[in-house]
Amino acid sequence: MNERWQKWSQQFEDRAPREQWLIVICGLIVIVMALQTLLIDPLLQQRKDAQQTLMSQQSANQRMESEIIILQRELAKDPNSEINKELEQLQQQSQELSMQLSEVMSNLVSPSQMTNFLQSVLNHSVKLKLVSLTSLPASPINETDSNAEYFLHPVRMELNGTYFAIRDYLHALESLPVKYYWRSFHYQVETYPNANLVLEVYTLGTREEFIGG
Repeated sequence: MNERWQKWSQQFEDRAPREQWLIVICGLIVIVMALQTLLIDPLLQQRKDAQQTLMSQQSANQRMESEIIILQRELAKDPNSEINKELEQLQQQSQELSMQLSEVMSNLVSPSQMTNFLQSVLNHSVKLKLVSLTSLPASPINETDSNAEYFLHPVRMELNGTYFAIRDYLHALESLPVKYYWRSFHYQVETYPNANLVLEVYTLGTREEFIGG
């Protein structure tokens, strides 16, 4: 393996400076595309699917609650066994949906622990430098909903290090039992082999409080 590496190194050094730069640039493009295709795109799609599911569940739960209120009013005016039966069914469905939402929330890292969670994983990597870690303002999961029950709590993180150090950090985050969602990802090579990574991740909370950090 060392002989092969030395052979490649010698072939690289024998090339003209312009060809060397072209090889380096092509290599960087391949690295960025591999990181984007193999790791980041699946995570962003996972985030999109999870958010759509949660929004759908929240909307369904709110519709059920509105229907329950209407039926309760009708039942108060004119007690009827059919209305009462329908009301019980809606209440049961609403309860089941609330339990599903609670289960989703229980698997997510809490908003108050989000920055500590990201930092604790970073502490195990000596080849990465933390440039910044910032909590961003919370927002309703559905921005058109004035009575939102769930809020996005995003954090922006900027790191500097080699491709492999960044890759290992992202894998370490994904392997932990607690969950979170990806919001955005920007990877840029500055001075080879070091690159700058700016990522935004978020968790969900039932209140619009500031995460802290």
